[in-house]
Amino acid sequence: SSAYHLAARAPGMRIAVIERDNAYKHASAMLSAGGIRQQFSLRENVLMSLYGADMLRDPSGLAVDEEVPDLQFIERGYLFLAPEQ
Repeated sequence: SSAYHLAARAPGMRIAVIERDNAYKHASAMLSAGGIRQQFSLRENVLMSLYGADMLRDPSGLAVDEEVPDLQFIERGYLFLAPEQ
């Protein structure tokens, strides 16, 4: 995300992403169960979370040569359990 947003703001900037798995098949981000929380008290955190969720729901802005990446994002929600007391 950082590299993407830097490139969007400064197209001429040279940016390198250092990742042990250059195919991103075994990278931790690809293997995580993930989750999007929108339970923050600071307005800025809520806005960042909403922005990220919107990008995952509609990745058309990430298209390269008109090919939109399949992010395999499935929004399911959360379940919170708590005792009665």
